[in-house]
Amino acid sequence: MKGKGTYKIIALLWFIWSLLHIVPGAMSMISALAGDITSIKFLFPETNPTAMTHDYPSEVKAILVTFGQHGFNLFWFGIVTLFCAISIWNKQSQMAIVIAAIVAGCADLGALFAVFMIGEIDVWGVLIFLGTFLAIFLSAKVWKPRSIA
Repeated sequence: MKGKGTYKIIALLWFIWSLLHIVPGAMSMISALAGDITSIKFLFPETNPTAMTHDYPSEVKAILVTFGQHGFNLFWFGIVTLFCAISIWNKQSQMAIVIAAIVAGCADLGALFAVFMIGEIDVWGVLIFLGTFLAIFLSAKVWKPRSIA
């Protein structure tokens, strides 16, 4: 299971993961910068943004800042993982395998904790978590640690 095909599978899983984070991250940042509070439904579908805009203007600004920061984090996690996926695909880079596993693994671990605090998880979230786990599992199988000495 250490052939080139495994590296291609790992790279493909990280590529998909990166796109699932770059696109929403960019959309979140653009909405937050434009002051569009309706985009909060992207993170919290049960929220009624029009009810919030009339009574709580300072809270709306705080939500937009938090939403923009979340979008930025999604974006940079995705960009780093995208570069790693390309490097894994082209060069079978061991460093890219480690970086992708750490960055995406920590990002999804944080998301998992947040989802448990809210108490809601959807099918797409479960699929992303499973994809991340599979990519990290396969990465551990092909990783060849080098000695420092």
